Amino acid sequence: MKRLLRFWLVVATATVLSLVIVSPSLASDIKKEEALFFDSNGKLSYITIINKSSVEYLSPYELSRILGGSFSFDPKDYNFLKSKLIVDQNELMFKLDSNVVMFNGKNFYMEGPMQIIQNRICVPYSTFKTYLNLLEFRHYTSGKRMIFKPNGNYIVYSVQSGDSLWILSQTFGTSVEAIKNFNNLTNDTLYVGQKLIVKKVNLNLAQITGTIKWWTYVKAAPSSSSQNLFYLTQGQTVNVIGKQADFYKISTQKGTGYVSIWAVDIKQDIADTSKPSSYFYSFLPVDTSGDYVSYTYYKVQSGDTIWSIAVKFGIPDYELMQANNLNQNSYIYAGQTLKVPVHTVAMHSNENGVEMLDWFSQGNYVFPIGSVGKFIDIQTGKYFFAKRTMGASHADVETLSFKDTQIMKEIFGGSWSWERRPFILEVKGRRIAVSVSGMPHAGVDGVPYNQNVASRSGGYGYGPNLDTIVNGMNGHFDVYTFNGLRHKDGQIDPQHQLTVSIAAGLR
Repeated sequence: MKRLLRFWLVVATATVLSLVIVSPSLASDIKKEEALFFDSNGKLSYITIINKSSVEYLSPYELSRILGGSFSFDPKDYNFLKSKLIVDQNELMFKLDSNVVMFNGKNFYMEGPMQIIQNRICVPYSTFKTYLNLLEFRHYTSGKRMIFKPNGNYIVYSVQSGDSLWILSQTFGTSVEAIKNFNNLTNDTLYVGQKLIVKKVNLNLAQITGTIKWWTYVKAAPSSSSQNLFYLTQGQTVNVIGKQADFYKISTQKGTGYVSIWAVDIKQDIADTSKPSSYFYSFLPVDTSGDYVSYTYYKVQSGDTIWSIAVKFGIPDYELMQANNLNQNSYIYAGQTLKVPVHTVAMHSNENGVEMLDWFSQGNYVFPIGSVGKFIDIQTGKYFFAKRTMGASHADVETLSFKDTQIMKEIFGGSWSWERRPFILEVKGRRIAVSVSGMPHAGVDGVPYNQNVASRSGGYGYGPNLDTIVNGMNGHFDVYTFNGLRHKDGQIDPQHQLTVSIAAGLR
């Protein structure tokens, strides 16, 4: 069986490497442009506009940070990655690879789908122009793109170095006198950072109507315990102008207030027929720039095996065999010279100082068998030390001590489970995004390695003991970087893919 498994891994790895090793050139259709962003009070921030396949995208997380809103997504939902942006009592909900947005309870089409671009959740820029009323101008002299969130019907600008009233009048398509009147200016002197109303604009607000389903009170605040303002009866029409949690903000002839979402029927003109995304089921591209393979030579010593030599050089045994035209039935002898591949994996740290690595072309060599690493839990900050003891399509890892086992178990809530959690693996001066499943399996602690034993952990039953360290843990646990494969079927595990993305800072 061991020979069969290694044969399968040789075939699988060759196939994976032909498909997975992705150079940055595949991202050549992605262009970025930094824009100035002014909130409703004229406060200046910066945001990146991403152009992919002729569609411009923004990060809803970055928008929420600038506008004082919130952005969240379901960290377990690898099919849809349901995401929610809340800004100014408006709620926008998105799904991965779907071009439908639900805005304050009603479905609308977007210019393109929500996508993950370079580990950032991105939504078409035009969506935010339409539903958050963002406006854009280009600075007359610098040519910089400037995005504004209006304050009511007014654009508020923060004066930049080199600005003059004339330059601002040309930028915003207005007159010097209009800007002076808006701001009660008595002369033309400006100073950097000065907040100016520069233009009055007409906003085209999205219209959403709903029908009251039963007699209900309208509340002063989005809470069932808040003051009753007035009541509405079944069949009355209301305008939905916002959403907070389980309440719609509505306007009627009687006034404005909040009602339960369950009391309002919003007719959907667009059916959301979104299908599960294949994104996390697929091989995810990584940066391989600067990576290369060279070769060295090794003279076989007495007692060496193909396995021991491969471990010594941090490569899989099947790769050593391939490099030397060997197979499972081949013999090696003392004094024989073998050609040994040496993989150099360049540092590929992102803005968070974390590396997103492909398992077969990078992670397998950065964290080879025999390596010890520090595993830091993203959510709690707790950490433990563990050693990679085996594994080919992902890393099979064991804690170093009873103390490390105790800490790991605490991180997973006090009991072992197949739950995937995001970790940072620190090894050899690198910080790697990984997904760890908290279920030790395939072993019995204290029994000699590879000895057949009954009742192996994780429901593995009778078979060879795949436990090498006495640490209070029966067996080993799984660690994945991007594109690792499951043992049971040789397929991508979508939950591990999503969890690695989270460890790398997905937002």
